[in-house]
Amino acid sequence: MGRSAPNAALAGGVAMVFALLVAYLASVAGIPFAPVALGQAIIEVLPGWLSVPLIELLQFWAQRLLVIGVVAGFLAAGTIAGAFLASRRGTTAVVAIGAAPWVGAFALGQIFAPLTIDLSASLFDAALGAAAFFGALAWLASAERVSDPALARGRRRVLLGAMSGAAVLTAISLGLGSAGRAVGTKAARVVATARRLRAKAFVPPADPAFDALERLTGRITANPDHYTVDTALIDPRIVQATWRLEIGGAVEHPFVITYEELLDMEAVEQAHTLECISNEIGGDLISTAIWTGVPMRDLLERARPRADAFDVVLRSVDGYSDSVRIAKAMEPGTLVAYLMNGYELPEEHGFPARALIPNIYGMKNVKWLGRIEVATHDYQGYWMERGWSDIAVYNVHSRIDLPRGEVRWAGGTVPIAGIAFAGSRGVSRVEVSADGGRTWTDARLETAIGGHTWRRWRHEWTPSGTGKHRVVARATDGDGLTETPTRRPPFPSGATGHDSVEVTVTRG
Repeated sequence: MGRSAPNAALAGGVAMVFALLVAYLASVAGIPFAPVALGQAIIEVLPGWLSVPLIELLQFWAQRLLVIGVVAGFLAAGTIAGAFLASRRGTTAVVAIGAAPWVGAFALGQIFAPLTIDLSASLFDAALGAAAFFGALAWLASAERVSDPALARGRRRVLLGAMSGAAVLTAISLGLGSAGRAVGTKAARVVATARRLRAKAFVPPADPAFDALERLTGRITANPDHYTVDTALIDPRIVQATWRLEIGGAVEHPFVITYEELLDMEAVEQAHTLECISNEIGGDLISTAIWTGVPMRDLLERARPRADAFDVVLRSVDGYSDSVRIAKAMEPGTLVAYLMNGYELPEEHGFPARALIPNIYGMKNVKWLGRIEVATHDYQGYWMERGWSDIAVYNVHSRIDLPRGEVRWAGGTVPIAGIAFAGSRGVSRVEVSADGGRTWTDARLETAIGGHTWRRWRHEWTPSGTGKHRVVARATDGDGLTETPTRRPPFPSGATGHDSVEVTVTRG
């Protein structure tokens, strides 16, 4: 390694890379990765005036770039700590700076996100990472050629002592018992459920002409392909046997229900499309699944809301919350869902139970439900406090799935197809233009698979000739409202505007 500061800094950076790899391998078993825990703490303290513009600007990349930035901070700390190895009086600084990101990840995670980040699991990952860092740095320091052997031995003793201390904390965290806890089997198996199924979803046969189009979105989205967007970087890990759902607030008979008791209630099955309010026009943050669960009104009627009830607050076990009006919560299609396409809810989709609310953007369909609370006032949830819509009703819109890019045309027609969605209002019409919106033609609609789902559409287009063509689509909902051509960003009430693609037609 030599005595130069650049080489010592490189050693610190390499040691931190090794430590991050060790900590990440531990996270594969479900233990919170320390940089992610620190990122979660940052999310919790970001004010709305800063978080909303960042989400608007970065969209899906916002969380990824946050984690990348935090990892870069870890590497910077390792590099700086290593640089102090070249200083005769820098041993204390090496330990303090090298430990800082790991201590910060654990401490800030517990201060700002204790409901999301398990204490013992977070301590385990941070202590393991710190131990790996100091151990790797001690090994690299052993190769250092210095004129004072006593100084070199002293450094290695301090580094090994720091490694030992971190290892002791790792053992203590394991002793707390939750770092490796079992969370039960989930998405890998079909649940023997719906012990009393009140209503089963009827899925009409698919139209072969639609299914024949390769790039057209399927009617139902497979669980692994269903979009997910969360405020949390770390999904709550819930033990099925100990999970409880509380129903309380402004009610006459509050109660608590277990997972098994929830399964024993009469259930319904329904097809339902979910869309994120941050979805751009033409975006893919929209999916459809068959959901099974208990009507929320069955739970609320048992609790008997008071006459002055106004909102129903939905609280996640990780601290996230949102609300809907009491009338919306009492609609037949509003569910506490526990199955997705016939399987237990995957962890990322809200295991063991989530809210499913018709006609309202996904942010209000709270996952990992822990409490349903009746309120007598207009409750402002996480995103409402940051300026997003409180009502959050779906905007009618359409998306073009095909064609894209270059189309080889040998005469005849070219299929134009996609999906359209308007929440529970349904889609009554889709029109297509191949000349940038000057003229419009009705597309053919496939029968929707449910009253709360998207609808697929297609049109056989005969190009006027080769060259570039601007293809545009617009939808009309069941109330007769046609989507506006005015482009608006998702904030605060969902994106608007017509989806369009440029197609180049060539002879072939």
